[in-house]
Amino acid sequence: MILAVTPGDPAGVGPEIVWKTLRSGDLRKRGISLLCVGAREPFERLGAPIVETTEAELFSRSRLIPPSSRRPVVWLLPAPVKSTGFLPGFQSGWSIERATRLVLKRRAAALVTGPISKERLNQGGFAFPGHTEFLADLCGGKEVTMMLANEQLRITLVTTHVALEDVPRALTRESLRRAIAHTVSHLRDWWGIRKPRVGIAALNPHAGENGLFGRQELRLLNPEIKALQKAARGRYELHGPLPADTLFANHILAAPKDRFDAVVCMYHDQGLIPVKLLDFRNTVNVTLGLPIIRTSVDHGVAFDIAGTGKADPSSFRAAVELAARLASRASRQEKR
Repeated sequence: MILAVTPGDPAGVGPEIVWKTLRSGDLRKRGISLLCVGAREPFERLGAPIVETTEAELFSRSRLIPPSSRRPVVWLLPAPVKSTGFLPGFQSGWSIERATRLVLKRRAAALVTGPISKERLNQGGFAFPGHTEFLADLCGGKEVTMMLANEQLRITLVTTHVALEDVPRALTRESLRRAIAHTVSHLRDWWGIRKPRVGIAALNPHAGENGLFGRQELRLLNPEIKALQKAARGRYELHGPLPADTLFANHILAAPKDRFDAVVCMYHDQGLIPVKLLDFRNTVNVTLGLPIIRTSVDHGVAFDIAGTGKADPSSFRAAVELAARLASRASRQEKR
C-alpha cells in the first residue's frame, strides 16, 4: 500500500517525524510505503538517503515502490526550489496540491499530512486558513468536517478556524446538520460501527439554562437535533445538546460499551482541548467529507525544537496507521 505524505513546513519538525517513522522499520514489515511529496533539503540535513521519483514515473506505473534496501530511504517527489512567493510556504502548499492529486488519481491509497504554518502557507501564495479548507477546495469545494481521534475519544467540529467571537454567527442549522451527518456516515463507513452513538455538546454553559445563558440551544440545537433523531430510524443515536463541562468527564468515566462513538463540538477548542488532554501523542486529525482518505498529526510545526532531534513522531505514526487501516477497509468495501 502506498500512502502519499506531505512533510509540512520544511523548517518545522515534519521532515524529522517522517524520517523517524521510516527508520523504525515497522511500515515496511506491514507492506506500507510512504511517498514523500515536499522539499528535499530538510531530509538532506537529517542525513536521510533519498530516492527521487517524478509524477511521470508514478503515472506510468514504471516504479511504484522504492528500491529494496536494508536501510530505510526517503522516497521523494521533490518540491521546486524556486517560487515567486515565500519559498517554504510555497513548498508546503505545492506539496499538498501534488499529493492530493496523486490520491485523487489513485496513485496512492490515502493522504497523510505533516504540520504547516498557516501564516507561511499564505505568504507562499496559498490563501487558505488551514489544511482542511485547502483540501476541500482541491477536491472540488466539498463540504468537510474536521475530526480528531484517538483510542479514548473522537470529536468533530461544527466550526473550525474562526475567532471565538464569530462562533455564534457561524453556527447554523445547515452547518450543524453537515457535521452530524459526516460524523454518523464516517463512523459507519470507515470505522464499521453499525449504529453510531453520538453526543452533541452545547454551545453555552449549562446548555443555556433554558435561555438564561444564551438562546442557541433553544432556537438552533434543540430543533435540529430533534429533527435528526426523528429521521434516524434506528440507524444511529443522537444525545444532546449536553453541557460540555460534564459531557467529556461522563464519557471517560462510563464503561466502554456506554461511551459515545464520537462527540460533535461547536467550536475548535471545545473539542481539541479534551481530546488532546486525553492522549496528545496519539491523536490524529481526520478530514470527513472528502472523496479521499486524509489523516494528519494533531500538533503544529514546533519551530523551536526543529533540528534538535527532540520531535516525537507518535502522532504522525498514528496518522499513518489510521490512514492505512481506513484505506484497507475502503478497498475491501469496493471489492464487495
